[in-house]
Amino acid sequence: MDNSKLVSRSSGTVFLISIVIGILSGIFSWLFRLLIGFIHNAVFLGQFSTNYDANQHTPESYLGWLIIFAPVLGGILVVYLVKNFAPQAKGHGVPEVMNAIYHKRGIIPGSVSIVKALASAITIGTGGSLGREGPIIQISAALSSTLGKWTRVSVSQRNLFIACGASSGIAATFNAPLGGILFSIELLLITINSRTILAVAVSTVIAANVGHFLIGNEPAFSIPELLKMPEHGPAFIPSLLSIPLGVLVGLFAIVFVRSIYFSEEVFEKIPVNDYVRHMIGTLVLGIMFYSIHTYTGNYYVQGVGYATIQDVLMNMIQDPLFLVFLIIAKILATGLTIGSGGSGGVFSPSLFLGAVTGALFGNLVNMLFPELNVSPVIFVVVSMAAMVSATTSAPLTAAIIIYEMTLDYQAVLPIMIGVSIAYAVRRHFMTGDIYTLKLNRRGFMVPEGLVSDLKSHMAVDDVMSKSFQVLSGEDQAPEDVEFICVEEDGRVKGVIDLSHDHIRSDRPLDDFKQRSYIVLEPGTTLTGAAKRFHMSRCTIGLVSTTGAADEESIIGVVSNSLVAHAIADVTATLKGD
Repeated sequence: MDNSKLVSRSSGTVFLISIVIGILSGIFSWLFRLLIGFIHNAVFLGQFSTNYDANQHTPESYLGWLIIFAPVLGGILVVYLVKNFAPQAKGHGVPEVMNAIYHKRGIIPGSVSIVKALASAITIGTGGSLGREGPIIQISAALSSTLGKWTRVSVSQRNLFIACGASSGIAATFNAPLGGILFSIELLLITINSRTILAVAVSTVIAANVGHFLIGNEPAFSIPELLKMPEHGPAFIPSLLSIPLGVLVGLFAIVFVRSIYFSEEVFEKIPVNDYVRHMIGTLVLGIMFYSIHTYTGNYYVQGVGYATIQDVLMNMIQDPLFLVFLIIAKILATGLTIGSGGSGGVFSPSLFLGAVTGALFGNLVNMLFPELNVSPVIFVVVSMAAMVSATTSAPLTAAIIIYEMTLDYQAVLPIMIGVSIAYAVRRHFMTGDIYTLKLNRRGFMVPEGLVSDLKSHMAVDDVMSKSFQVLSGEDQAPEDVEFICVEEDGRVKGVIDLSHDHIRSDRPLDDFKQRSYIVLEPGTTLTGAAKRFHMSRCTIGLVSTTGAADEESIIGVVSNSLVAHAIADVTATLKGD
C-alpha cells in the first residue's frame, strides 16, 4: 500500500465508518453462529438446521461410536483451509489481531474473515473444544481492516477500526456491549481519548442492537437459583471467600495457559505433516468426548461448553470428584484441539474452567462449613470472571462481561475481589497471558497496559528557545543569545548555534560556519520534529507561524539535541526514573 496516499479522515467520517463496522460485525456474528449450528446439527444429529442452543446438551449422535471420527474429518478440512488460504486463521485469533495493531500497521488480509469463519465453525461444529468469541473478534477485525484499506484511512485510524470491529464482535456474540468496549480499552487501543472511545462505543452499541434483533436480547446464561447471601452470619462472607478462590483460580489459570502452549510444542515435535498431526489430536479428542458421553450421558467437553457452564450455574453438578474430572478433561480437550492445529477461541474454555472451578470451591465450602449456607453458584460467577481476568490480563473486561452475561448484581463485589486476586497471582508467577505469550514466542513484544505517550503530545513550542536574534551576515555576534539566525535578502540563510559553535564577537557573522535548518510549524510534536531532523539530516529547526524563514514569522528556534533531551526526560518520567 502506498502510505503517501493515506488520509487521516475527519471525526464525522470515522463516526460513519464505525456505524458500518457495528452493523457488519453484528450481522457476521449472527451468520457465524448459524454456520456453527448448521455444521453441528448436520454432524451430530443428521439434521440440516441452524437451530442450535449451545446452552443445552447435545443429544446422543445418530452416528453412535462413529462420532469419534467427526472431529478428524473436520480437522482435515480445517488444515486444508488454513494452509492454503489464510495461515493467520490457525489458533485462537486474538493474538493475530494484536499483532496486526502493534506490528503490521493494522493490516489483516481480507481472506482471513472467510477462512476463519469456515475453519472455526468446522472445528467447533464437529466437536472441537474451543469457543466462538476469538474467531468473531478476528473476523470482525479483518473486516474492519479491509474497510480501512478501502477508505485509505491513516494507520492509526485503521488500528482504531480494528478495535471497533473486535469490540463489536464481543458485544454481538455475548450481548455484552460494555464488556466489548472495555476489551478494546484494556487490550487493543493504542491511544485512549474521547475520540477513540466514542468510535468504539458507537460501533459496539450498534453491533449489540443488531445482535438483539437477529439473535435476541437474553443474557448468555440464566441463573434460576437466587445467589443467596449467608442467612446465618455476615453478608461479606462471599467477598471474603473470594480471596482464596481468586488465589486458586490464578494458579489454575497458569496451568491452563501453560497447557495450551505445551500442547502446541508437543504436537510440533511429532515428525508428521500438519494433516496427520491434527488427525491424531482430533481422534483422541473424539474418543474422549464419546467415552464421557457413554459413562455420563452428556458430551460435556465438546464444542463451546456452554451447556456445562449452564449446569453448574443451576447447581446441577455438585460432586467434587466429577468437577475435578471435568477440569482435567477440559484442559486436555482444549489442548488437543488447539495444539494439533484447530481454529477457535480460548475465551469459552476459560469460562468453562472458571465455572467448574467455582462450583468445586463452592461445594467444598458447603461441605466443610455448612453453617455458612452460601450458594455455590455465587462462586461459579466469581470464578468465571476471575479465570477470564487471569488468562487475558483484562480484569475490568472480565468483571463487566460476566455481569452482562449473567445479569447478577449481587455478585459484583465478590467478582471485583476475585478478578483482582486472580490477575495478581497469575501476573506474579507468569508475566505473559494467554494472548501475549503466543506473540512473545515469535519474538514480538506487546505492551500490557497503556501509559500516556506525552512525547506524542508535547510540541516544539514547549521546548523551543526564544533566545535568538535575526541579523545580517555583516553584523557581529551579540551577547546573551543562544541562536543567531543569519539573514540575507529578507530570508534566513543559516543558523549559528552558540552552544556548539564558537565565534569571535569582533568579526562579521559571515566569517563563521552557519548550519542548515528546517522550518517547523507551531504544534509540531516532539516525535514529529525528531523524524524531520532525521530525514533532513539538519540539526536546527525554525518554528515559524507562516512557514516562511523571515524575522516576522520566526517565534523560536529548536535543535535536535533539545528535542532529544525533552523526549528522554518524558520517557524517564513515564518509567518513574
